[in-house]
Amino acid sequence: YGLRPGEIAAASVVWGALWLISVLGNFLVCLVIHRSRRTQSTTNYFVVSMACADLVSSVGSAPFLLLQLSSGRWMLGSGVCRLVRYIQYLTPGVQIYVLFSIGVDRFYTIVYPLSFKVSRGKAKKMILASWLCGALFASPACFLYGSDSDHHCNFFLPDSWQGAAYSVIHLLVVFLIPSLLIILFYQKIIKYIWRIGTDGMTVRRTTNIVPRTKVKTIKMFLMLNSMFLLSWLPFFTVQLWHPQETDYRKSSLLFLAVTWISFSSSASKPTLYSIYNANFRRGMKETFCMSAMKCYRSNAYTITTSSRMAKKNHVGIVDIPATAKSVTKDSTYDAFNREAKERKLAWPIPSNPPNTFV
Repeated sequence: YGLRPGEIAAASVVWGALWLISVLGNFLVCLVIHRSRRTQSTTNYFVVSMACADLVSSVGSAPFLLLQLSSGRWMLGSGVCRLVRYIQYLTPGVQIYVLFSIGVDRFYTIVYPLSFKVSRGKAKKMILASWLCGALFASPACFLYGSDSDHHCNFFLPDSWQGAAYSVIHLLVVFLIPSLLIILFYQKIIKYIWRIGTDGMTVRRTTNIVPRTKVKTIKMFLMLNSMFLLSWLPFFTVQLWHPQETDYRKSSLLFLAVTWISFSSSASKPTLYSIYNANFRRGMKETFCMSAMKCYRSNAYTITTSSRMAKKNHVGIVDIPATAKSVTKDSTYDAFNREAKERKLAWPIPSNPPNTFV
């Protein structure tokens, strides 16, 4: 592809770092949400689905693309080429539909909490529909891509009416329309939580009582949506306009830059979760508490893990034995001696009555 050894080495280092951070970070997201009950909410089901999509994209496409650019040719056949390009188109479609489902969930949870509730069953159906829609709209890529006789797996769609039509339809259905709906939902949510002052300059909370945790969740998803849309916009734009595949150096450098930007979204999502979500940070601490060590907290709370390994963990407060005090029996002590008082009663009261507190 005409790439210099220094360019190939720099691409390998940057791409390898993004790949490693993406795989480890998204695997940690799935592990924490699976093990910690504190993080097992309906919204986090969507988060796990996005993390799984990032893992599929990282494992199923990134190593093969790096192998193609480093070796200068495609040596895995036409079938693997179609599969890698299919995964590359599948990932953004699934994630943007999942982000749209999160917007619907947040909208009805905050604006109309009593009219509609996204339960866990409905969340699973919405996630399944997102994967099916993403798989359906990515399926034409299997027929438009392929490996030619020069051992080259095409970077972009072919210059034909089929490729042009699919790029326009894919841009509208998978990116533009869901993005506009997501922006509309969050615009209504922000308008409900905040309102502009009379002078048009100050911004303050409305009189509606919205918990701060939900407001912080909205801020996190606003950052997540903005980062996702901006990082995947070059990928969809390049599908409409791209250089001819005959100039391998120019097309490979452009494809490399676009892939870097899209993979940066997958690598930065776990960082956003840990910054904006306190339950996720606590879940990470609980996840790394193995059976050989004891995890103590300053305040006692319920054990939040449900796995077998978690049952061996010790979460609580350190028992510090109280220092013994020598007390002399005097008149003051006898005044507070309960046993001495019970002897004087006609009907003695049991010393340990049954606990009826619920």
